[in-house]
Amino acid sequence: MADVRQTPAGRPQEGRVTAALLQATLAELAENGYEKTTLAAVAARARTSKQAVYRRFGDKAELIAAAVEHALESANPASPQRGSVAEDLRICLQNTVTTLQETPLGGAIRALVPYRRVPALAQVLDEAEANRRLILRQIFIATPFEADMEARIDLLLGFVYFRLLLRNVRIDGEDIERAIYLVLGLVAPRDPVPHAGLPGM
Repeated sequence: MADVRQTPAGRPQEGRVTAALLQATLAELAENGYEKTTLAAVAARARTSKQAVYRRFGDKAELIAAAVEHALESANPASPQRGSVAEDLRICLQNTVTTLQETPLGGAIRALVPYRRVPALAQVLDEAEANRRLILRQIFIATPFEADMEARIDLLLGFVYFRLLLRNVRIDGEDIERAIYLVLGLVAPRDPVPHAGLPGM
């Protein structure tokens, strides 16, 4: 009887194990934090062995970096449609908020905030941040809001990161719309009149 590990049919199983390890890593981080996340715990959650982890990743930081990178790639927002600055911002920010608020990635990244300077983690997180800022620049470029767009981006992302990652306070659609209105200067901060939907800018 042939050894199935040496046949092409065995390869999908390898992919499933890797996917299970990446998913288990995010769950462990979100629930237990960086220090208490161990390779043994990840392997147990993924229903595999520590040897399976070491065949794929050199150490804990490398495994965590791979898990976060994979999750961030899956969560990247769509490119801007260029029909409305406000609507493109809403889609981008809603995608970011949903990812950080509704998936284990949010808890995992929250757990990693104090360890951002670990080299393997820093590279992944810095690249993810650069990609997110690039999408926002694409939304602002060649529009009336291009001036001071780096400050506008800081304000929008800072609002999301501070609320979700530092304060652990939920953000809803109205919060996102209000932040966009204020950053675009489309409504005065003290204006008591409620707005109805995003403008077609």
